[in-house]
Formats: sequence, structure tokens, C-alpha cells
Amino acid sequence: MSSDDVAIRVSNLSKRYEIYANPGDRLKQFVLPRLQRSVGLPPKQYFREFWALKDVSFEVNKGETVGIIGRNGSGKSTLLQMTCGTLSPTEGSIQTNGRIAALLELGSGFNPEFTGRENVFLNGAVLGLQQHEIQERFAAIASFADIGDFIEQPVKTYSSGMFVRLAFALAIHVDAAILVVDEALSVGDIAFQNKCTEALKRMMARGATVLFVTHDLHTLQLLCNRVVWLDRGRVREINDPVVVTQEYHASMLGGQSSVASPGVAYPMQEDTGKAVFTYLTISGSTGQPFTPGDLLRIKFSLQAQEDLGPIVFGLSVYRADGDWIVSQSSRDSDAIWPALPAGCVNTGSIELVPLSLTPGDYVIAIGAFCEDYSVCFAMTGLTERFSVRSTVPVWGKFLHPCRWNIGKP
Repeated sequence: MSSDDVAIRVSNLSKRYEIYANPGDRLKQFVLPRLQRSVGLPPKQYFREFWALKDVSFEVNKGETVGIIGRNGSGKSTLLQMTCGTLSPTEGSIQTNGRIAALLELGSGFNPEFTGRENVFLNGAVLGLQQHEIQERFAAIASFADIGDFIEQPVKTYSSGMFVRLAFALAIHVDAAILVVDEALSVGDIAFQNKCTEALKRMMARGATVLFVTHDLHTLQLLCNRVVWLDRGRVREINDPVVVTQEYHASMLGGQSSVASPGVAYPMQEDTGKAVFTYLTISGSTGQPFTPGDLLRIKFSLQAQEDLGPIVFGLSVYRADGDWIVSQSSRDSDAIWPALPAGCVNTGSIELVPLSLTPGDYVIAIGAFCEDYSVCFAMTGLTERFSVRSTVPVWGKFLHPCRWNIGKP
């Protein structure tokens, strides 16, 4: 692809900040290293380095919409500020091709003493519009912002929602080739968010490039061509938005990996002196990671250490963040295993079909009980893991089987 087709090129981009323990160290850093060099001594460093970004590289093509996700402090806002030119890189480079309109920090670029109208003309001029062009578009900007008479009031009197409305209205009416947005849309109400989403789609349809940061994984999945996942200042993954957001969501919940480890012969469990699980494994129709709608099968075997009466088994499924999602008992389905003499083994399985869990990483525990649950014969720890992923956007925690009927109230 030629350079003319690239809207944003980020090459080995790094940003370092100097963190000082106290104000005196900042003065020392300004003066002492020079003196140390002058007398032939190696200069001493009086600050701690913090790399907000480190060796970040990617390209955004013209007309592409790319989302940036990552935990707080991962370098997202720093990347956008360098894209807009308000920060300079420590190492590497970032190149842009076309006029940039940006919505960064709340109210960024607005003079609080100026009215909304005056700020529209000021910022429009900064973005390269002529006075007559701003005048021609002002009515459309004011209509989109929909803040009424406040357009003639100083912006220091605005609420956060008014700031966003006016800033976004201006950004989409300046015919920018590149729109950069940093979490601004999360401030507005649902009606305004819908309005902004529709405006973004229109910009995308006419070939504008959009680069934005948001924690709203739903929006990322619906609007983006690709998603860049930043982790501690480095690129962890760049891929399809559904794939990346699911992996990111699982990591936020505490997931270990996208593919869980296979079952072990003797799973970790409580020592009850009554019975022991000798086998526990997870398999299914597709293998790891599973997809909603698959068959997931959990096989197990239980060996009695003393004579046991009839046995019911229980299953618990937890998300990786510890949220208890499923609790099932074989007794719920009238499945009760016969009495088990000491030294003998009962085997069984439970099938989750169709698998109704949304994408994430999960861990299970299996228990064996007497018929009324009053005595626990055996209980595994949370040792068996499995993962669920989807090729389409899916939300919530559980996909309950349901039937939709058109025209049948």
C-alpha cells in the first residue's frame, strides 16, 4: 500500500516522563549533571523514568476506523495527544496525512471566558476554516449541539454534557480528514450518543479516518475495522474488533489465556476422607476455545474411600473474576448415582448444551453429596478452566435460550 493511502503512521513511538521524588531533585537534575560532566564525572540521574509508551508501531489507512483500548495508564491518551501534535515523542515518529479534528480532554481548546459562538469561530479558524466557511456552518453546528441559548454564554458556565455537545458538533462540521476522539462520547446521554454514532457513520461513509479511545466495547465492535490493545505502554494485539475486545474483556476479568490447560488425572480437591475425584476433564464438539451454542462436556470419576449411599453431583461455574455464574445439581434432573462401596468408582458426565455463556474465561468445581446435600463426599477446587469466544458481538453474562415470535403478542 502506498504512503498516500495511509492516514496515520506510527513508527517505534515512545514517550518518557521524568518522575521526581521532590521539587529539589528537579533543580538538581537541571544543574548538577552539567557540572559533573564539566569535571569529567559521569552525570547522575535525579529522576525515575516512566515510559507511557514504548516501541508502538501501527498504521491506519485512509477511511479506516480504529479503536484504542487498554487499562487506565496504558498510554491511550498519550498516543492520541501525540497524534494531534500536542505532545512530542521521546523516540520514534508519528506521521499524519490530512486535517485533524480532535476531542481530547473535556473542553480542550475552548477559552472558558469566550461564548460558545466565539469558541466555534476560534477553533474553526485553528482547524483551517475561513471566516465565511464557519459562518456558513454555524447554524448546523448550533443545531447539532442543541444547547439552546447557552451558545451565547461563556463556556465556563457549561455542564460537561454541553462541552461535549459543542465540541463534537464542531469536529464533525469542519470536513476533517482525521477525527480523533478520547472518551468524549461517554459523557452524553443515550440520545446524544445515538446522534454522535450516526454522525460518525456518515463521516466514515464519506471516507474520513477515525481514531478513538473508549471503554465501551459495544461501540468498538460495531464501528471499528480494527482495534489496537495497549498494555503498559506497548501494543499487545492489533486485530478484528470482536477478537480483540473479547480477549481484552477476559483479561479484565482475570482470565489466564484464551485456551485453557487440559484436565489432570487427580484434580486438586478437599480431603474429606469419604471419597476422591480421580478424573476430571473438559471437552466438547469444537474444542477450546468454545463458541456459544457448542456442546461442552465435563467428564468425571469418583472413588469411594468408605461405603457411601446414593450420590448426587453438583457443578459450579465461575467467571475468572470470581463471579458465580452457574450452579447445577444432578438431582435437579433426577440423576442420582447408586450407593458406592469403599474402593469402587462411579463415573459420569454433565453436558452444557447449548453452551449459553458469553465470551470470557471460566473455571469450574465439581462436588459429590448425599441425596439431601447435608454431607459432602468430595469437592474439587477451582482447577479446570475453559474459554468461550465468539465471532460476532455478544454482551451480558448469559445467553438464555429463547424463541422470538414476530407478530404474536
